[in-house]
Amino acid sequence: SPSSSPYITMSISNGEREKEAEKLVKKANKEISPSLLDFRLKPDWEAAAPLFEKAALMYKQAGNPEKAIETYERAALCQEKIGSSWHAAKHLEACGDICKLQGWFDRLASYYRQAADAYAQAGKLTTGADALAKGARALEENDRATAIQMLLEACDHYENEGKEVQGRDVFTLAISLMIKAKRYAEAAQHLARFAAACERAGSRNSQNKAYLGAIVCLLYGQDAAAAWHAFQDFMSVDAFMSSEEAFAADALFVAYRSQSPEEVKRVVESKASLFKALDNQVARLAVRLPTGDVEKLGEDIHHLMGGEEAEGDEGDEVL
Repeated sequence: SPSSSPYITMSISNGEREKEAEKLVKKANKEISPSLLDFRLKPDWEAAAPLFEKAALMYKQAGNPEKAIETYERAALCQEKIGSSWHAAKHLEACGDICKLQGWFDRLASYYRQAADAYAQAGKLTTGADALAKGARALEENDRATAIQMLLEACDHYENEGKEVQGRDVFTLAISLMIKAKRYAEAAQHLARFAAACERAGSRNSQNKAYLGAIVCLLYGQDAAAAWHAFQDFMSVDAFMSSEEAFAADALFVAYRSQSPEEVKRVVESKASLFKALDNQVARLAVRLPTGDVEKLGEDIHHLMGGEEAEGDEGDEVL
């Protein structure tokens, strides 16, 4: 019979939820509206906050995401007014979560960023970074540029808290998206940034991989000068200077200097265990080396390395 249909029951249930939510919103609005009749001379944000929060949840359960967002925003405002940035952040993050579920990608970033700011005000930078990363992952396929920017903002939070290694996945995703966007110089820059963070944390293995990855990105992007100068900078780091990754990088430069694509490929193959151990997107670049005009790149590297073919190149020992 029609009365026993689960769909009709759900519809009625949702309708009842909306009506109850509207009552709560009306009551909350009264609490923040000064009234001489009720002897309320200023807004009572503390009384209104849980009413808005409950109403937002009911709108969400009733399948009215637009109203849920609007009401969560009101709840967040109340929490801000009473000095509870943490709870305000949770409500703003809930707005972002609803946008994520609904596929409202044009609005999603704003809510996660507002949530991150509120978490920061509450002294919870890492939680804010997590919110930014969540939003970025939702935007990864729809707005790559915004996703990258949000990930970098998250990295800033992790660094400010001294928890960069905890945010390794966020650094890795940011670099991966940069590579997909063919922003190789930026990828190299942030690999070097992550390597420095690893050094501070005493994570030498990750540090050395990141330095080698930065060189791979620059060579793949056909910027011989930037790759060589980066290598020289990295060689001033004790942990990297004597590492297998440093020898692999040196061998790459010697191979490029020969101006032979086959020699570059041979080095990559001979050091496959190192290159394939790099982060996924970086490893993919490594196994596709060399790119571009190898003769021109080799010539540039030849001049950068001193312009003379020394007897028994220093890379010979490591090939």
